[in-house]
Amino acid sequence: MRSALLILVGAHVLLGCGAAPGREPTHDVRPTEIRGAAPRERRPARPVREEPSATGSAAAALRSTDADCAALAPEVQKASRMIEVLRESDLSTPPDALRRIADRLDLWARATAIRASDPELAERARDLRESFARTGAAVRELRATLEARDIKKASLGRARLERELDRDAKVVRSVAGRCKSDPYEPIQGKAHIPPHVVRRVVHENFTPMRACYEKGLRRNPRLEGRIPVHLVVDRDGRVTYAGDADRPAADAPLLIALPSPGVTPPSSPAPPLRDEGVVDCVLGVFRGLRFPALADRKSVATVVYPIVFGVDHNRSPAQ
Repeated sequence: MRSALLILVGAHVLLGCGAAPGREPTHDVRPTEIRGAAPRERRPARPVREEPSATGSAAAALRSTDADCAALAPEVQKASRMIEVLRESDLSTPPDALRRIADRLDLWARATAIRASDPELAERARDLRESFARTGAAVRELRATLEARDIKKASLGRARLERELDRDAKVVRSVAGRCKSDPYEPIQGKAHIPPHVVRRVVHENFTPMRACYEKGLRRNPRLEGRIPVHLVVDRDGRVTYAGDADRPAADAPLLIALPSPGVTPPSSPAPPLRDEGVVDCVLGVFRGLRFPALADRKSVATVVYPIVFGVDHNRSPAQ
C-alpha cells in the first residue's frame, strides 16, 4: 500500500439570520346611508391601503438581506476555499492537480447564479461566478506552461493567477462586509497525520473493504482498478468527508495533492475502478474510520489514500 498524501482543507462560512417584520391592523371604511331618500346601492367596503411602517420596512429589509447572505454562504465558502488552496500552490504543483482544480472551477462557474433581492449582493453573486471562470482560465494557462516546461511563461502565468486571486479576495471581502461576517476566521489550520498512522488504521479495517471488492468480483470477475480516497479528518480523529478524488462531488472540498514531508507520491498504472457499487461501499468503510486525535486541536487534516484492487492468485486481492 502506498503512503498517504497530505493536502489543504477547505473553508467554512456561516452567515446570519434575521427577525420577522411587524404588521399594523387594517381598518375598513363603510359607506353611510341618508334616511328618507331613495335607497342607494350599497357598495362593498374598500379597505384603506396600508402603508408599511418604517419599523416594518426596516425589519423586512433586514430579513431579506439575511436571507441573501444565507443563500450566498456556499458561494463564499467555495471562493474562500479556492483562494486559500491556490495561494498554497506554486510552480512545483503537479499539472494534473491544477487540471482538477480548473475542472471544478468550471463546474462552479456553470452553475445557476444565486438570485439576491439586495442589489449589491446580487451584483456580488454575479462577481463570484465570474471569478470562478476567470480563475479557472488562469489555472489552465499556468498548467499548460508547466507541462511545456516553459519556466518564463510559467512565472508570468503564476503572476496572473495571483492577480486574479487578489480580485477574488476583494469580492469575498465585499460580501463579508455586507453580511457582517469574516469568511476567513472559521478556516481551520492544516494538520498532519503521519503516513504510517493512516496505513495502520486502513489495514486494521481492510476486511470490510475486501468484502466490498469481492461483491464486485461476483458481478465482474475481471474487475480491478484504483480508488484515490480523499479524506477529511477532524480534530477528534473522525472522518467528516470521504470521496473519490478522481470523481469528486460538486460540494467536495477543493484540494491540491501535495506530498507530505519526506513522502514520495504514489504512482500506479492501474485504471480507475469502474464499479460505483464497490466505490460507494469502500468509501462507506472509510467514513467509519477513526484516527487518533490531532495534536493541533484547532486544525483538521486532509488525506488522499490511493487503494488498488486487482486479481492475483498469489496474493491478497488488494495491494
